[in-house]
Amino acid sequence: MMTTTTSPQPPSVELISPRIDESAVVRLDPPGTEADGPEGGAADKPLVILLHGLGSHEEDLTGLVPFLPTDFTYASLRGIYRYVQGYAWMDWPLDAARPETLEASATAVETWIAEQAARGTSAAGAIGFSQGGFLALQLLRRDPRALDWVVQLSGAPFPAPMPGDAALAEVAPPVLWGHGGLDPHVDPETEEATREFLAAHTRVEEERRPHLGHAVDEIELRAVASFLRRRAAERPAR
Repeated sequence: MMTTTTSPQPPSVELISPRIDESAVVRLDPPGTEADGPEGGAADKPLVILLHGLGSHEEDLTGLVPFLPTDFTYASLRGIYRYVQGYAWMDWPLDAARPETLEASATAVETWIAEQAARGTSAAGAIGFSQGGFLALQLLRRDPRALDWVVQLSGAPFPAPMPGDAALAEVAPPVLWGHGGLDPHVDPETEEATREFLAAHTRVEEERRPHLGHAVDEIELRAVASFLRRRAAERPAR
């Protein structure tokens, strides 16, 4: 008698809320940053948004902040979807015909950015890892002036054309793309497609670590810090 087996279905994402959970936002300032006060300090500094990867949470990227420039203040957001014991920004595995979950996350982050602007804090850029990198790029693809720049770590553009791609190519904001040559989630075709997209639509700087997997190493982190310092130097004096 022949028996058949089926592969287990990957867990699906479940929408928690169409908005960013403000109570879960982790706000940080690098060591040496003065506390908020009536004479300024961290409240006067532009904001960098941290966007975690699949199945992770808002604390995941906070360990980067002590190594990043004090020119910015930082806020780490929680994904709007639940995924296993963590959170997510979009469906996984990817379906190029279904950008809806990623678009919903982009809308949620755009709304949150607008709320910060209403309180006097402007968003300068975003650092996204894995799914967070997809989302950071998606914000630019929807509005190339939504952020001044993006750091995309171990991510890629959503693999389908978007209405804002032509406008993004015209603006060509700075993007740092950091990734590992041994990343099991990025095959050579995806890596080359990402390289071509970023070269055609942004002022990309690539930091490729040949022996790195789906992670961030010390050299990549130094490249992120350098990229942010140069972006801070480009901002007009207040």
